[in-house]
Amino acid sequence: MRLSTDGLIVKESNVGEYDRLVVALTRHRGLITAFAPGARRLKNRNASSTGLLCYSNLTFFRGKDTYKVDEASAIEVFFPLRSDIVKLSLAQYFCELCLCLAPEGAPAEDFLRLTLNSLHFLSKDGRPPLLLKSVMELRMLTLSGYMPDLLACGGCGAFEGETMYLDAVGGGLFCENCRGQAAGTALLPLTKSVLAGLRHICYADFDKLFSFSLPAEGLRALNAVTERYLLVQTDRRFKTLDFYHSLA
Repeated sequence: MRLSTDGLIVKESNVGEYDRLVVALTRHRGLITAFAPGARRLKNRNASSTGLLCYSNLTFFRGKDTYKVDEASAIEVFFPLRSDIVKLSLAQYFCELCLCLAPEGAPAEDFLRLTLNSLHFLSKDGRPPLLLKSVMELRMLTLSGYMPDLLACGGCGAFEGETMYLDAVGGGLFCENCRGQAAGTALLPLTKSVLAGLRHICYADFDKLFSFSLPAEGLRALNAVTERYLLVQTDRRFKTLDFYHSLA
């Protein structure tokens, strides 16, 4: 069976002398793991379009248990990311988020659109990197079922206060007076601006998702919250995140 779709290569590894094993985040089937025979040969027609961070038109042949890349044509390869080690490390972290949170064998248009837009802004310096990182972390969690409840305090229903608290375990929002009711002990303090940023990332229409701003200090605070919430909710470490922190 043949399957044609567009997809972003979010992982590649070498197999044998000339082959690649790739994982593509595709619009129609989510994550697909496939062999790309001969793709490491310079003259192979699929060489440049099956590398990491390549967004390509892909045609797969599906056997009994495996996929094989039959044809691939590059749409965007994000060249500017490859000349900046900090940007590249952040882009690789975005790919690892996809591997962790995107579905397999199911439509993933929103996941793909989110990642492509983030990579586009990162490569063109269209948004601050920390803003893109926070958007990727929290919106990706939201898409995959880990969205926190940020509408109001889970105890008294207050919409906001001078300081609110996000329960990184239970995903609830609490005010100063009600924070003792949180399910977990990992309470993340939120200023009004950081809470507004979190709400925007979770609830905004996609066309407006990247259209907000915070001062540098606010972005750092927002980023600390989204990263901590991600690590608690997924209960894992991300090697690419550790590498990014070693550079940034």
